[in-house]
Amino acid sequence: MNLLLVYLFNLLLLGGTTWWLYRQEWAQRLRPYFWSALGLKLAFALGFAVFRYTLAGHSDTHVYHAAGLQLLEYAQQDTTGYLKLLLFNQFGNEALRTSLPFTEHPDFTNSFYFIKLLSMLNLATAGQYYLNNLYLSLFSFLGGAYAVAVLARVLPKYKVAAVVAFLFFPSVELWSSGVMKEPVMFGSMCWVIGMALAFAHGYRISVWSWLLLPLQLYVFIRIKLFYAALLLPLLLAYVLVQRLKVYFRPLHLLRVQLLLLLLLLLALAGVAVLVVMWQKSIFNPDFILWNLESNYTSLLHRSQHAPHINLGNLEPTLPSMLLNYPEAALSSMYRPFIGESWKPLYLLSALENLLLLLLTGMAIASAFRKGAGIKIELLHVVLLVFILVMAGVTGLSTPNFGTLSRYRLVYLPFLVYLLLQNVYAQRLLQRLRLS
Repeated sequence: MNLLLVYLFNLLLLGGTTWWLYRQEWAQRLRPYFWSALGLKLAFALGFAVFRYTLAGHSDTHVYHAAGLQLLEYAQQDTTGYLKLLLFNQFGNEALRTSLPFTEHPDFTNSFYFIKLLSMLNLATAGQYYLNNLYLSLFSFLGGAYAVAVLARVLPKYKVAAVVAFLFFPSVELWSSGVMKEPVMFGSMCWVIGMALAFAHGYRISVWSWLLLPLQLYVFIRIKLFYAALLLPLLLAYVLVQRLKVYFRPLHLLRVQLLLLLLLLLALAGVAVLVVMWQKSIFNPDFILWNLESNYTSLLHRSQHAPHINLGNLEPTLPSMLLNYPEAALSSMYRPFIGESWKPLYLLSALENLLLLLLTGMAIASAFRKGAGIKIELLHVVLLVFILVMAGVTGLSTPNFGTLSRYRLVYLPFLVYLLLQNVYAQRLLQRLRLS
């Protein structure tokens, strides 16, 4: 009976939250796609729960769920101790620390932070995995839908491209669902991007959106600090250029915008260098390179039985990283190819990558077609830079295609969004009556 009440309460809360989201001004720009996109998201969420948690073998989602349940039990036994752990990472006893995963460096690991978030969610769901799955997937949908709504206003011609890329593309839907870190990363990142674009272009932003921004920003930084370190300077520079464009007429020219963007990024890089020199013990660039190479080597040893990225003798040095960057970035975006493995999941991933290759070919052909190219905006450049950097970073650190298909969620919807803007893809969307 108690379990029935838990489900009834949470399903009513989820339904009420969804209806409230639909009533928001920005959500009206997603018509007629809102309910179908949400339905697809929930279908992927439930499919994830059934397959990854109930039917498949032991994986990260089992580890997170078990640790979240352990912290829920601790909260029920010692509320004060739980709050100290939640806020200050103070463990009540050593036995608790050793029994929980990812506690070696609790102040820095994003996995332990996610477990704490999950434990707070467990307070409402009584630790029910399927309910947690729905909440995290709805959070992901909120961020993605908000980003699409703003993109549809910035570049209305490509509204359907944004809808398809963020709300319907298969692997984006899959990996932004479930009890994992990725839905939290995706939802918070997309919300921050949407807010930055809305502010940059002077759109009206509701009070509750402003109130939600600090939380979303904090969550994004804690879940994926390295992603945030790359994306936030780009967004800040873009916002400054767009706001200054209102006051300085020369900034209406793209080449002037690009020049100012470059100067701002160089200034931000200079500030970052000064911070590194001042606090080298905390912000050590050598550690970043070592961490990339360490992750690559560790995953490579576990990937010999399956198709993977083989970069040869990757070293934790800048020249080695730059030398291997092109292969890492291209492999991250377009591999595995069909034929590299006939296992079902690899084959599905290869078919999706074939679609990406076809879209890339269409985009290149469109660029050389006289009078049919898209008008390049500063936003296109910013997104392209982010895609290329993140494709290289994920490829350099993650040779295993199974893991990589999840990690590339950070840039994949933006890649699909840009590729769908070519004239041939736009005509195809029109023939399919999607635009």
